[in-house]
Amino acid sequence: MARAPHQRGGGPDLPEITITSPNLRQVLEEAKAISPKIARNLRRNLRGVGDDIISDQKSILSGQLPGNAKKAGMQVRRIKTKRGKSYLRAVNVYRAESAKRSRSTGMRNKVKASLKTRVVSGATRSGISIRADKGVGGVMVKGWNKKVIRHPVFGNREQFVSQFGQPYWWEPIKAGRIKAQQKALDAIDDALNGRG
Repeated sequence: MARAPHQRGGGPDLPEITITSPNLRQVLEEAKAISPKIARNLRRNLRGVGDDIISDQKSILSGQLPGNAKKAGMQVRRIKTKRGKSYLRAVNVYRAESAKRSRSTGMRNKVKASLKTRVVSGATRSGISIRADKGVGGVMVKGWNKKVIRHPVFGNREQFVSQFGQPYWWEPIKAGRIKAQQKALDAIDDALNGRG
């Protein structure tokens, strides 16, 4: 039985993109009927469809560290709801300030290590998902994707600081999802037609 999102180490907003294919479970069974080796190769090739997206996400995470975010005031913005309505809301505006970092916890490396492509072909769920595993990367797989993060200062749980994050998740997915989907369909076609 599949675990609920909150049991998998996330929630409904867990960073995940899913590429579904026409009945992936059936496709993998057909490939296994042809040959178990073809099914293994197909599964391996499907795990590789997200490599370009993950590579782009890792390059963003490897970029220059963002600075501290100093509150510079507030601004009124119009917010649109999913139902088409809108309302005005006051939001904080931040200015960049250089960060004086003298140590690192390796958090960005953990977030990079948490990025993976997963092939699921169960009875209730099937598809290819690109996800950031919270069990590997910790809570910052979501936190570091925000524009501004508020967190305690190293070694001091009473003093907090605001810092710019590195939104690494959605832009590479928007740019690469069509290509990833096509790679998945090509891998399935090659396997079922004896070319894989």
